[in-house]
Amino acid sequence: MDKTKQLGTEPIGKLLTQYSVPAIIAMIVNAVYNIIDRIFIAQYAGESALAGLTVTFPIMMLIIAFASLIGSGSASIMAIKLGKNDKEGVSQTFGNSLTLGSIVAVLFMIVCYPNMNFVLSLLGANSSLLSYAADYMNIILIGFIFQMTSFVLSSSVRIEGNPMLSMTSMLVGAITNIILDYVFIGVLSWGVKGAAIATVAGQILGFLVLLSFYMRKRSILLITKENFIPKFEEIKDIVSVGFTSFLSTIGASVASVFLNRSLITYGGNAAITAIGAISSLSTLFLMPMIGIQQGMQPIISYNHGSMFKDRVNKTLLLSVVVSSLFAVIVFICLQLYPEAFMSMFLSKESSTMQVAVTGLRYYILMLPGLGIGFIGSAYFQAIAKSKEAIILGSLRQFILLIPLVIILPKLFGLTGVWLSTPVADAITILATAVLLIKDIRTPYEKVLMKTN
Repeated sequence: MDKTKQLGTEPIGKLLTQYSVPAIIAMIVNAVYNIIDRIFIAQYAGESALAGLTVTFPIMMLIIAFASLIGSGSASIMAIKLGKNDKEGVSQTFGNSLTLGSIVAVLFMIVCYPNMNFVLSLLGANSSLLSYAADYMNIILIGFIFQMTSFVLSSSVRIEGNPMLSMTSMLVGAITNIILDYVFIGVLSWGVKGAAIATVAGQILGFLVLLSFYMRKRSILLITKENFIPKFEEIKDIVSVGFTSFLSTIGASVASVFLNRSLITYGGNAAITAIGAISSLSTLFLMPMIGIQQGMQPIISYNHGSMFKDRVNKTLLLSVVVSSLFAVIVFICLQLYPEAFMSMFLSKESSTMQVAVTGLRYYILMLPGLGIGFIGSAYFQAIAKSKEAIILGSLRQFILLIPLVIILPKLFGLTGVWLSTPVADAITILATAVLLIKDIRTPYEKVLMKTN
């Protein structure tokens, strides 16, 4: 049954709820299992093990960057083609994205495995953290190909009008991870290796849930062997549209290297442990905004392909409003009760607690405006405006955050490290708002001329 036509006919509020709520639930559960990973590791393996996992964050972000590159790029193109009723083109994009994802995953593992200790040392792992980080990553890489293909399949089933299946996949993976965390870390005392095995097992089961949709021939796509043969133009389009996701994610990975090094320099292991806890907490509360991103993307892309600019603008504005209201509520809670949230990861008696509380308060200063930044960047990607999307994707991480992490600590010490993130966020939010206002005011005829 073809459910895609509802994207161009149903009320925007209903559609955004229908597509965003399952994504939000899945994102929150996904964030919760990442937090539970760290809680189990901190409680059963110690703060050094938690710091070791924090060092692996740039590699984890690199993995997500490649998955986002292909998953988000193919998602926007498929939805736009569906809006144009080009089902043959959608099928070709789908097949090429899976082929490209598999090739990238295999190449990534071939490069990383023989050089793992060297890479982790470059990322700031000292002798006390290296063994924890290597034990974790050597297992995590096994699940990369399942994570990669799941990104593509999850985006595809959402576009086909099945956001609940995408949610189910993430829930199965997350719940599996949580249960196995208890068994492997809490009961069997396998430490970071147990956390990694639990994560990979969850990824495999989540992938199988998505794969079953296509194995049961529930898809509207015309899947043939020919569609999996790489075609240069198709891959170029996928990479072009998805590059902003790759750039922003890889930028976060690179920036985190500079951030970790500055934290170790100006705050020692306590600061690096603190940012691990802060990052986990931030991830939990940012997931609903990412869920709204995922929910709005097929709606905007489909209606852009169908040339319904009024529906595109309504979806954008509603997404910004909902995201911003949520961000304001979270900001107030975190500023009022930082110790309560940090105690999920750190002992209240730990000397690290005060460092983490101070860092959290600085780190989230621009949280109320992040809804504009999150939604704006995803919007330009959804309508295949690569130029604007790439500008926003590179602005925060490469152009602003990395220089700020280098400059501000020299002026303000550890406080300067914490301030680098909200300063970068403030400038990026302002730039995003300017580009969004300009695009909303652009007549649709001019939009077509620039994107076709």
